[in-house]
Amino acid sequence: AAGVSAAFGTPVGGVLFSLEEVSSHFPSRTLLRAFIASVVATLALSVSRLGGTEGRLTLFSVRYTVTCHPSEYFIFALLGITGGLVGALFNSINIRWNAFRAKPAYKKRVHPVTEVAVVAFLTLISSWPLALTRPLTADAIHAMFDTCSDNETETRRNRLQAKVGLCTHDGNYTEGDTGLLMMLFAAAVIRFCQMALTIGLACPAGLFVPSLFIGACLGRCTGGALKALNKNWRFFSHQIDPGVYSMVGAAAVLGGVSRMTISLVVIMLELTGGLDYVVPFMLSVLLAKAVGDAINESIYDLQIVLKGYPFLHEELDVTFTERCCDIMETSLTKVDVGLRPRVTDIRAMLRAFTYRGFPIVEEDRFIGYVRRTRLDGLLSRLEKQGRREQDEVLLEDLMPCTDSTVMRMVPSAPLSQAHQVFKQLGCQHIFVVGGNPGRSVGRKTQDALLGILSKKSFLRFLKDGRVGHMPEAQPLTPSIGTAGGDSPSRGEARYSSGELLSAMGVAHATYHEDVFGEPNEHTDQESGVSEQGSEAGEEAVGWSRGGRFRPSNSGAGSSSQASWGPSSASVQQGRQRMGEPTIAEAPFEAP
Repeated sequence: AAGVSAAFGTPVGGVLFSLEEVSSHFPSRTLLRAFIASVVATLALSVSRLGGTEGRLTLFSVRYTVTCHPSEYFIFALLGITGGLVGALFNSINIRWNAFRAKPAYKKRVHPVTEVAVVAFLTLISSWPLALTRPLTADAIHAMFDTCSDNETETRRNRLQAKVGLCTHDGNYTEGDTGLLMMLFAAAVIRFCQMALTIGLACPAGLFVPSLFIGACLGRCTGGALKALNKNWRFFSHQIDPGVYSMVGAAAVLGGVSRMTISLVVIMLELTGGLDYVVPFMLSVLLAKAVGDAINESIYDLQIVLKGYPFLHEELDVTFTERCCDIMETSLTKVDVGLRPRVTDIRAMLRAFTYRGFPIVEEDRFIGYVRRTRLDGLLSRLEKQGRREQDEVLLEDLMPCTDSTVMRMVPSAPLSQAHQVFKQLGCQHIFVVGGNPGRSVGRKTQDALLGILSKKSFLRFLKDGRVGHMPEAQPLTPSIGTAGGDSPSRGEARYSSGELLSAMGVAHATYHEDVFGEPNEHTDQESGVSEQGSEAGEEAVGWSRGGRFRPSNSGAGSSSQASWGPSSASVQQGRQRMGEPTIAEAPFEAP
């Protein structure tokens, strides 16, 4: 909110942008904080006067006195449709380009600094031939938005309008000039290609201003052509102002790229100050979003999928019938304090695994979750206290660094409930606890750790089509690629984010990629969940993958047996139904 307010001088639009696009859960407290940040940023911008707007707060202030005629709404609707098509085309090209850049072979051969330098050089040589692409983009947009005037007090914008050929030197529109219309269209094409190559590079390249420039060029070209036709054939009984079409076209293209609605209309109203044109803005933005959504998703959603961010959308067309036990991970590396682990065993486990946390259990009772950093700190404190490597680590030692208030759910809980917990509470993991036969005959505990459901694994199952029963639909013929696989559709006649990236050959393995490390297939580094074996792990002492913490026996030649974690019959049946391997016995020897 503060960034949008400071960049464009739109405080209300910044708050609405953070509400509509940035946040999935937006309580009233967050809304108040966003509004305060937006007000402070706007006050700082107004006092410092660093925006170069000659004392005005709005970036593209206009001074129109001509109102829109209802007969022009059809043209505004066509601009909205055009903006949706242009935005969808940009999203398709840019996401394919970024998917190609994400390949290891490309990253190995092309350095980010070299890539930015090459794109900057291409931008320089492609922007020089046209007079409209040479000046700063903000100045060019303002020149296209504003009307022609002979006001001598605003010489800077008037000179730019006359220089690029938008207006004459006496403040009149340049009418019937085919060269001007071709220049506007060529400038839009050039800036489109530049933006498609630039967005996603290792440089702070904006998305708003280039989209506004492309839409302003297309809108100004449409307005100029209508003004020339109206002069000869009188299609409209009123005066045509190309600047109005330029503003509507800019809103349409930005809406087609970002799929914003309410916040975009408010931002355009604050940017231009044209309150009389709220209906054209609303009409063009709504149609741009409808057309774009029929083809692909917004650039933000596609980038989220490409980068593997664990973001859950509101899937209104999905009905979950599976339970948490059907997709939970049971192959856990956990520490059982009931088996009296030693300091050396804990240290060996930390060396063998790179997980950022481990579940703590006491026999069959789930205690909590301890992060790796806090476990390292505990070992350091025990060493300073004089504890030897062969001393036991007691539950009293682990409790101060263990989080016992983690989110827990029963195995029979529906996945719809887990979806709401992930989305509204912001949890990264859900620990599945329930009844499990204890070691002693006749004893049964109700808080045994049966498995874990992470946000990344939930997203992986959701994108692969193995979670939820989604209604079938006959998709329209896509304009980009062909989705692979037999995954069910999302009930809409368009590509979802996962299907689009599948069509481009981008694997869904990014969903189980460690955020702070390299990709590790089928591994959740955060919670200690893995479906693959580890040579280092199989040689360590005192821990088990999927089993409990088992200290080694003293003496040479001793060995210990560890079994892959316990799983209920319902879990096994759920995995078999989804075609996944069941849990098997996997003994290992201690060194």
